Amino acid sequence: MVVIFTGIEIVGLIEWLAISNGENHAALLGQSYPVLQVGAISSRVGITGFAAIVLAVFLLVEHIITQVDATGRFASGKQLVEILTFSSFESVIWLVWLVLIPVNGILAITFFLVALFVEHHIADNVKKGLSFFKLSSTRAVFVGLLVLTISEIIGAVVWVGNQNLLVVLVGGSLLEHYIARNVGLIK
Repeated sequence: MVVIFTGIEIVGLIEWLAISNGENHAALLGQSYPVLQVGAISSRVGITGFAAIVLAVFLLVEHIITQVDATGRFASGKQLVEILTFSSFESVIWLVWLVLIPVNGILAITFFLVALFVEHHIADNVKKGLSFFKLSSTRAVFVGLLVLTISEIIGAVVWVGNQNLLVVLVGGSLLEHYIARNVGLIK
């Protein structure tokens, strides 16, 4: 399952960065272009907003599958709303990080670390049926969430710096999802 989570996230991130960089989204999204009415959507929300929406959709699918894997059942209505919320939050995190990079690299990386750590904490809480904003009460969960966040950030920073190094993003994401799956087992 970790490979499936990772694959969905990686495809979403590739699409997001390509659209953010102004590449032709009609070519990227292929046959789905007419069905999704991509041109109409992107003209209303702008390219950056459209890129964030595309990423949010991929993250939403990834997070729903992750929830099913963690609990063994489909998410409830409340959980779906929570998953939609933190998937959207994560998409905004990626967007803000990308915007902050040319402004101030230290600020960008600090924001990315703190915001993704919070998002990973929320995602773990939802998987466990805990309160949305409950802070971890165990050292193992806290450390696990920190390590998986750092692994994702390292992969993302290297990849955004050089898209030829996609393997680093894949490695960071695989490690992130492997650790997240195991942290999710800690009560």
